[in-house]
Amino acid sequence: MMLSGQPLRGQSGKVREAELEGQWYPGDREELARTVDAYLAGGGGAAVEGRVRALILPHAGHVYSGPTTGLGVSRLPDDVSRVVVLAFSHRYPLRGGSVREVAAYRNALGDIPLDPAAAELRKTIPYLKDVPAAETRENSLEVLLPFLQRRLKRPFSLVPIVLGGDFDPKPLVAALADLMDDPKTVLVASSDLSHYHPYDDAQRRDRSCVQAILDLDIERLRKQELCGQVPVTVLLMVARSLGWKATLVDYRNSGDTAGDKDGVVGYAAIAFADDGTRAAAAAPAAGVRRLAGPEERRRLLELARETVAAKAAGRPLPPLPSGSPLYEQELGCFVTLNKDGDLRGCIGNILPAGPLAKSVQRNAISAAFHDPRFEPVEAGELDRIRVEISLLTQPQPLVCLTPQILLERLRPGVDGLVIRKGLASATFLPQVWEQLPGKEQFLAHLCRKAGLAPDAWRDVVGMTFQTYQAEVFGEETTGRE
Repeated sequence: MMLSGQPLRGQSGKVREAELEGQWYPGDREELARTVDAYLAGGGGAAVEGRVRALILPHAGHVYSGPTTGLGVSRLPDDVSRVVVLAFSHRYPLRGGSVREVAAYRNALGDIPLDPAAAELRKTIPYLKDVPAAETRENSLEVLLPFLQRRLKRPFSLVPIVLGGDFDPKPLVAALADLMDDPKTVLVASSDLSHYHPYDDAQRRDRSCVQAILDLDIERLRKQELCGQVPVTVLLMVARSLGWKATLVDYRNSGDTAGDKDGVVGYAAIAFADDGTRAAAAAPAAGVRRLAGPEERRRLLELARETVAAKAAGRPLPPLPSGSPLYEQELGCFVTLNKDGDLRGCIGNILPAGPLAKSVQRNAISAAFHDPRFEPVEAGELDRIRVEISLLTQPQPLVCLTPQILLERLRPGVDGLVIRKGLASATFLPQVWEQLPGKEQFLAHLCRKAGLAPDAWRDVVGMTFQTYQAEVFGEETTGRE
């Protein structure tokens, strides 16, 4: 909270005075502090793993959305020193965005000084102007500030950004990502969910919206109902670029708090945390611990070959190997079959789907008999087939705000890549770089595999990218040698 709780003294510049005190929230200092503290201490909600870097918060009157806002803000670290708020204008037809040229924002709890980054954003991003009318009687920013003031244990500075429409978000996203290099900076996007539907219908709509946010799926989010579509989209772009993971802390609607259930407004508090996997994902492939020893590799390859042979001959499948914890470990894996040096089948699971040995057996069957690109393998072919197994690391979001950054971050021969756009998705294992060594060539073929246009990868906003690495091992010879 602000330690003094008093208006700033001796600082030049205008102050943005609160306009909704006494209506949307209490105007009396003691009453406001007491009610906000009660919301912050409300208890419940989901735990968040890792350091919280961002929040999506609702912005209704405190009696309606205060319980949800309080639970969300209570997840912030104690040492936050700067808060960037992405709000929007409900009533003013704003183009681009507004960052006020004032010294502070003031309410009954005191003044919050503007951070120097606010002026820098206004200076460097042409569509960010000082538009006072965009905040006239605007609740999407103002009602959140008392929660931040009462929660934070040290004075903090504010970067208030009110967004409109008709602008390219990429410069703003890049600037915000730079600000987030400071671990004591947090990003907040302001939005309610569906508006004025019957209780059960609203819950259905809101579940769909929340799931799109949790999946960081911007394409799907565009089809959802939420008033803060623009600030939430910008936050998701930052979250995807920095590898954050989302957690739903609390969801309810006005029918649960202070309204009837005939026409409700939905509220969600969603936290985005840095759990350390971004740094792990950025580590070179050489740093990935080798998982399978020589004997484990031999037995897994033997399992795959014997499984295909048994299935082709109509015999019972071989038993799964035992004696090593690796066989029970849950890992993503692929089984690849090559015949006379050419691909004959390749199927796998990027994410873990049960014990490794069972996954190898299942994927061997799928690669041999269910790869839609090929006819099923016949027993007479086995002597000419070489088996290869890939054990995968956990996929991690790839930092890419522009197509150029995507090209810069991809590592040929090291990274496997997953792309997703809407319902379309595809992956290439790291070893595909041997056939497609050029980055643009690699991406174009991967887009075709997903059923997309070859240059679809250039739409980095509408597509998600994940990289992973693979420990690859195969038979030294084909079955006949």
